[in-house]
Amino acid sequence: MRRCPLSSWRRDISRFTITDVHPLAADGTFGPLTSVAVEDGVIVDRPGGAEVDGRGGYLLPGLIDTHVHVDHPDQLVAALRWGVTTVLDMGTPRWDGLRALRDADDDARADLRGVSSPACAPRGTAVRKMNHPASTAVRGPGDAARWIAERLDQDPDYVKIVLEEKLPFQPKPLAPDTVAALVAHAHRAGKKVVVHAASSRAYAIALDAGADVITHAPVRDTLSADLARRVTASGTAVSPTLVMMRTILRTLKLPFTPKSLNFGQTLASTGALHRAGATIVLGTDANADDTSPARVAHGSSAHEELALLVHAGLSPSEALSAATSRAAAVFGLDDRGVIAPGKRADLLLVARDPARDITATRDVVGVWKRGVAAPVPRASPTTT
Repeated sequence: MRRCPLSSWRRDISRFTITDVHPLAADGTFGPLTSVAVEDGVIVDRPGGAEVDGRGGYLLPGLIDTHVHVDHPDQLVAALRWGVTTVLDMGTPRWDGLRALRDADDDARADLRGVSSPACAPRGTAVRKMNHPASTAVRGPGDAARWIAERLDQDPDYVKIVLEEKLPFQPKPLAPDTVAALVAHAHRAGKKVVVHAASSRAYAIALDAGADVITHAPVRDTLSADLARRVTASGTAVSPTLVMMRTILRTLKLPFTPKSLNFGQTLASTGALHRAGATIVLGTDANADDTSPARVAHGSSAHEELALLVHAGLSPSEALSAATSRAAAVFGLDDRGVIAPGKRADLLLVARDPARDITATRDVVGVWKRGVAAPVPRASPTTT
């Protein structure tokens, strides 16, 4: 086999072996030095082809960001550069364009899945401020079948429901019976349901309805130990989007930040979920949308999120699993998320051991999507 340094690696080599690397196991720990072979975009158990010198580095499955909002293909390119090989869009009024990107499955961009438009209450933020069509609103449990049928016509990968807070002078949020009807119709259609929830009350409604995934962790209150245990017992996974919640509070344009809005509560809620044994997956809410409460960079923010998960109480190994094997399992991405024969060769090579220091994921040496090499960033993202 001929040996190729990464600096001169060609994108079009279909069979190669990455030598002298520590591969990540499904439990988030790294194994001893070995080689990982790739053929036609899939990991195989027989070394062959060109050799890529891993130089004792640490090889991870490509990261999976379970919560983004994409409005330009360049954002998928940026994600891939940082080793985020799969992203899940959690709501867009431009689904036709995103669906075309998903179905094109270009190896120069991160793989894409999505939900189309989210269910919201009449006059909800998605319709009122974020340019989603009026049909996005659900007018009670009797309207749930219509809403699900319209979403299925759009061929989404999942379904999303937005639970907004009950606030003075604001439109009424979706009622619990409407949420339950939406979840029931979605499950009958074979679709997983993601629920936007940013308070303990919203978490309880999502759990009562049978949500598969809750996205966001509260900033207004802290989840109790009992509620965290309910999340665990239900099997519902949580994508806390810590980097987004922190960014919202940092950019909130108020004379002062109310004590009721506190990132410490978000970290504490995530810690409570972790202590209760809940399934936590990585999500950033990356977006560049003027209608969003805050902008978050695509790609690099996944590495910030990893560090924040560790700050909330996860071990580095648990955070790595949240971004790889756990995220793949929760969203049914059975062909990726682990380094094993037969799985996609979506790979991220870093120079240092992130199981010891989670910030080592930022030292990107190599990225491959389905065995095709991608450009890597020139510098690490800002330290969290």
